[in-house]
Amino acid sequence: MFARISGKLFINGGSCGGSGSSFFFKSLLDHYYSTSAAAAARPQKNTRFLEEYLIKSLGFSKIEAISTSSKFIRSNPIKKDPNLVVNFLLNLGLTKSHIKNVVYKSPQLLFSDVDKTLLPKITYLQGLGLSGLDLAKLLVKYHRILVRGLDNHLVPRIEYLRKLLGTDDKVVLALKKFALVPGNRALEKMERNVLLLRDNGFCSDDIAKFVIKNPIKFFIRDSEMLQDVLRRVEYEWGIPRDATMFSYAVDVLSSSSKSKIDAKFEILRSYGWSDVEILRIVRILPPVLNLSEARMRRVLDYFMKEVGCTPDYLASRPVLFTLSLEGRVKPRNEVLKILNEKKLNMRNASLCKVLYLRESQFQDAYLLPYKDVLPDMYESYLKKVGGQKINKL
Repeated sequence: MFARISGKLFINGGSCGGSGSSFFFKSLLDHYYSTSAAAAARPQKNTRFLEEYLIKSLGFSKIEAISTSSKFIRSNPIKKDPNLVVNFLLNLGLTKSHIKNVVYKSPQLLFSDVDKTLLPKITYLQGLGLSGLDLAKLLVKYHRILVRGLDNHLVPRIEYLRKLLGTDDKVVLALKKFALVPGNRALEKMERNVLLLRDNGFCSDDIAKFVIKNPIKFFIRDSEMLQDVLRRVEYEWGIPRDATMFSYAVDVLSSSSKSKIDAKFEILRSYGWSDVEILRIVRILPPVLNLSEARMRRVLDYFMKEVGCTPDYLASRPVLFTLSLEGRVKPRNEVLKILNEKKLNMRNASLCKVLYLRESQFQDAYLLPYKDVLPDMYESYLKKVGGQKINKL
């Protein structure tokens, strides 16, 4: 009987019914649970009703609906219309697919009080600056936010992040990257890691930058692992704790596994670099190790095999690894070679000096003065870097 009644309900009321369908829904349930026999079987009927709803309104398969319903155990009759919750989430920008994902993990959410339970949490998050797709992603990833308490769970954690990071914009940035509000264990790890960094000379701004850039690692990494990173940077790489590059080196080691770092070292060795030269480039600019292995090989191939740079030369100028080969290095090197061949490089500038110039400076000094004399060089450069970069004709 219940299956027939609920089937008619979904056919007539739809998945997003208004106040009329909600009243009809409540009347049917009150009537259905009015008999003593139904009251004795409420948990089973609750489960059956939820299965029907998940299938008809949220697109669950039969197996998915059974699995999800098994997580929901309630002895009292269901008196709240799940359509109210679904409509609320749809209006926030969540799709049916998003809602299905959340409900699969927390089916009790469907029977929450929208005004008393859900709306205050959403209003709080929107007050931080979360909205639209960013808010939807956070709710999908961290479904507990909708079923845990506002004052005893969500607010204390957000307030801790506010105090740590300084502004709501930074809190939102960290949450978007982490896609979670830190739970109890994550919060405890974060607090220990913050204390460890402070004990090792990190100022509040450095810690905030570190957390914002890589919150996932920061929230889940044990303090023992972070302590090992600090030790390696200081004693294996030889970067003092008061050096500017120390925090950058910590970030690099925290973001990559030891095997990936070792692989980058092996690539440099394969091009004839000594350990002394490798440590020199790491000490000057640790983020060079964030390059992919393929990118590192392309840079080494060009500068060492085509330009003729030595490991010692490159190790002292790591910024060359960060420049775009196709967008800057190769086009400027071609211009410089032509000017040298024509004996027009009056400044006797090296490639390194030319590469360090801003685009406007390079154009003014090495390209535009020869536009009429060497039109082919001008046109070739224009094609390689894009005409929009030529800002002075």
